[in-house]
Amino acid sequence: MKILCIVQARMGSERLPGKVMKEVLGIPMITYTLDRLKRSRYIDEIVLATSDRTTEESMVDYLMNHDCKVFRGSENNVLKRYIDAIHEFGGDIIIRVTGDCPLIDPVMLDHVVSCYLTSCYDYVGVDTLNYNYIRGLDVEVFSRESLERVYTIVKDAEEKSPYKEHVTYYMYQHPEEFKVFQLLASPFHRKDYRLCVDTIEDFTLINHIYEHFQDKQVPIAKVIDYLDEHPEIAAINRAIHQKIV
Repeated sequence: MKILCIVQARMGSERLPGKVMKEVLGIPMITYTLDRLKRSRYIDEIVLATSDRTTEESMVDYLMNHDCKVFRGSENNVLKRYIDAIHEFGGDIIIRVTGDCPLIDPVMLDHVVSCYLTSCYDYVGVDTLNYNYIRGLDVEVFSRESLERVYTIVKDAEEKSPYKEHVTYYMYQHPEEFKVFQLLASPFHRKDYRLCVDTIEDFTLINHIYEHFQDKQVPIAKVIDYLDEHPEIAAINRAIHQKIV
């Protein structure tokens, strides 16, 4: 049984173009996401899945020169990009992470995987959709079989279907077809903080956090404590709202 972690990222972000390659302490932000994922006890292989557009070249060149496995596929049909990446790299259990989460928590990720492995669910994730978890700690785990079933169902949908853009959207929108479980956060993780990067305000906060701690592997608990103690820092991106599917 192989556990494959697919990190989706591209340079063409609408609100902050090139965000994953913006430097934090002199290192592209995507490096933080990938390096933190390497601390997982469960992940067998990590692949960054991006589009086949020429705008991705600088990111792809950087990652391949730093021994990161890269898959390139459809820009808008992200579901197909995942399916094609799975066919190339294999994997029975898939972990989905986005490249704009530079403080992703490997401990929480392993907890989500453990919940999946000890259950009979098709999908297990942290419930950031309803803001039960801090945004930026997003992790989803599902079976290859389930994702292939979704692809079969929606492959003939219109090109701009949210089911194609958002990889797991069909699963949690159709609980009558898929066994879905979303973990609820403890009070400690149920905070109105944004630790993902969609805007310059988000990036400013992440950059400040890493400049403060000077530690690429800073535990998420320390980050949350710091934001609890310094609400003026947490306020840097408080006005930013997540896009709604």
